[in-house]
Amino acid sequence: MVFALMVSIGLHTVVIQSTAWASMLITYSMQNGSVSQAVAETFDGEHPCALCQLAKKTESNPADQKQAPQTDGKIKVHLIADAVPAIVISAPPSRVFPVRTEVRAAVLSHSPDTPPPRRTLA
Repeated sequence: MVFALMVSIGLHTVVIQSTAWASMLITYSMQNGSVSQAVAETFDGEHPCALCQLAKKTESNPADQKQAPQTDGKIKVHLIADAVPAIVISAPPSRVFPVRTEVRAAVLSHSPDTPPPRRTLA
């Protein structure tokens, strides 16, 4: 699935060209002994390798290019976003808890034991 997505957006050409540049940098630097000269020869466009030619060929493949429809000089504008309904996301409604109107203080009929009884181990 990832490979199909890469091919559909043309990323395969980028991968081929990047691999070609890396291999050319290594080859030219080993031949010339100078990295700066290897960089100059790699990116000057006068010394293409087989992978560079393959990348150029896949980039300009006529099967990938979409032909524009023939018109009589008129431009037809399609407003696709016009028909899409708006989606509004809002917070859920807050909960409403009932409030007791009658509040009474709880009155104990007896006072608590002072101090609390201790537990004894039996």
